[in-house]
Amino acid sequence: MATELTMPRLSQDMESGRVVEWLKKEGDRVEPGEPVLTVETDKANMDVEATEAGVLIRILVPVGTDAMIGAPLAVIGAEGEDVGVPTGASAQPDPASASASSTSPAASHQLSDSNPPIANVAGRDPASPVARRVARELGIDIGQVRGSGQGGLIGEADVRAYADRNAVGSLSKHDDVEVVPLEGIRRRIADRMSLSRRTAADVTTVIDVDMSVVANARRESHLSYTTYVAWAVARTLPEFPDINATFVDDQILRHRTVSLGVAVALDSGLVVVVVRDAGTRTLVGIEAEIDRLANQARQGKIKPEDVSGASFTLTNSGTFGSLFFTPIINVPEVAILGVGRVADVPVIREGQVVPGKVMYLCLSYDHRVVDGSTAVRFLAAVKSRLEDVASEIAK
Repeated sequence: MATELTMPRLSQDMESGRVVEWLKKEGDRVEPGEPVLTVETDKANMDVEATEAGVLIRILVPVGTDAMIGAPLAVIGAEGEDVGVPTGASAQPDPASASASSTSPAASHQLSDSNPPIANVAGRDPASPVARRVARELGIDIGQVRGSGQGGLIGEADVRAYADRNAVGSLSKHDDVEVVPLEGIRRRIADRMSLSRRTAADVTTVIDVDMSVVANARRESHLSYTTYVAWAVARTLPEFPDINATFVDDQILRHRTVSLGVAVALDSGLVVVVVRDAGTRTLVGIEAEIDRLANQARQGKIKPEDVSGASFTLTNSGTFGSLFFTPIINVPEVAILGVGRVADVPVIREGQVVPGKVMYLCLSYDHRVVDGSTAVRFLAAVKSRLEDVASEIAK
């Protein structure tokens, strides 16, 4: 019997995903675990895999269309099986036809018990509680919004997209204005950064590091500056449990292992990949894992577990020439380290002015959890490891 391939939850905060590419076409054979399509989420582009063996009978959601979690994306069944679903059915069905479709032949294929069709009850537009709240906040008539979810369900993304379209409606008529919808990864970045600024009592402390020893070591190791900083941070975090922590529901969760998030630049924005057990990895091991995850992210092949669950994040804008900056905490984490470029500057050693290499480390931290003295001691410990990296590695 035919079954539906539905939109899975690919990240903790995901509400909907956008179909960016179908890797299989109608009539193709698929096996469990085989990638069928690529979806853009709040984190990155990720593949959705088949859960059943069979033939891809119908594609229900075309490329460029959003679908809520649990919405049907395609129908998989036996070759030649008639499921009564028109080819190219949209993920944005007419709400008025939602209840009728539940008794039509098109509904004869199996539906997930956890994601039943959503009917339009008593003429009320089907919408999630979050969507209704956001609509009230923005002063939007929910009845004017077209839902992209199952049965025409209106999600938060639909409300915000409607608000964006109407806000720029008059401006978009001018030839000198390019309208770029705030959606996908950019929307998620905007939401997360705004949430961080609304909730965290953030403070930034900066320290300078003499990178001369690391610069000499790199001539032989050929490892990046980011790798050396990531290694030093991962070795230092276990000594500061209040920094290797997350703040959830008024509780401080101190993590026993270091899951180090590293920001990776994509064309569409930033994604934070997570190096598990970073505190036990070697320099070479850390660089290899960062490179592997970064390549997966840039190819749109990243897995959900590779972009979630970080206990601390590292972001390096120095690779683009920044001297120092004030990074925004990636909540629910309580701290983030910003890395500036390694600059050639004059320094004083043994009373003499000599050429040196200096880098600034910028720690933004949530003052509700982390005291200033703890933050400074953490930075000093990272600085010490980098300035004496040879002896630290030998330990």
